[in-house]
This record gives sequence, structure tokens and C-alpha cells, in this order.
Amino acid sequence: MDVTNVILSVLLALVCVGSAVADFKLMPQIVESMQRLRMPTRVIPALGIAKVAGALGLVVGFSNGALGSYAALCLSLYFFLATALHLRAHDTLANTAPAAVLLVVAVLTFVTSL
Repeated sequence: MDVTNVILSVLLALVCVGSAVADFKLMPQIVESMQRLRMPTRVIPALGIAKVAGALGLVVGFSNGALGSYAALCLSLYFFLATALHLRAHDTLANTAPAAVLLVVAVLTFVTSL
């Protein structure tokens, strides 16, 4: 595991945990975003759980490289789907960019874990 992967893993894990906290609190901007994406608000806590699981996988990946790679791959898929949903809903660039940036970070985390 190289320094780049460690930095990306920590950054991605922190962002995922922060985003999950917002999901669990059902913050208004999260609820509004889900409504724009035509997603039921009842799935928001499940999305938070997925982010926490990914973050935990990245952290455990420091001692188990395969799990870290798998977590990064799963988060890449998660943020790919999030970006696709924003694009499908013709959401604004400001609302789509965070998912797209996190997609890039997750993919880079995965690639540097190999």
C-alpha cells in the first residue's frame, strides 16, 4: 500500500462518514436531493449504511488489502450510480459535481490499491 492510496482512502472514508451522518439525520438538503432524483426518502438511511460500510472497509483495508480494494470498488459503483441518477434527473452541475468528484476519488482509490 502506497502513500497515495492511504491518503485517498482516509479522505474517502471521512467524506463517506460525514455524508452518512447527514443521511441518518435526514438533513433537508439530502431529502430535497432525493426528491429531485425521484427516489423514495425511506432509502436514505440505507444509503448511509452503505457509505459507513464502505468507509469501514477502507479502514480495515489498511490491514487487509483485498478488503480495502473491494471497498473502493464498491464505493466506485455507489458513486457511479449516484452520478448517473443526477444526470438522469437533469440535475444541476452544482448538485451533480459532488457525486462525480467522489466517483473519481473512489476510482483512484481502487486503482492505487491494486
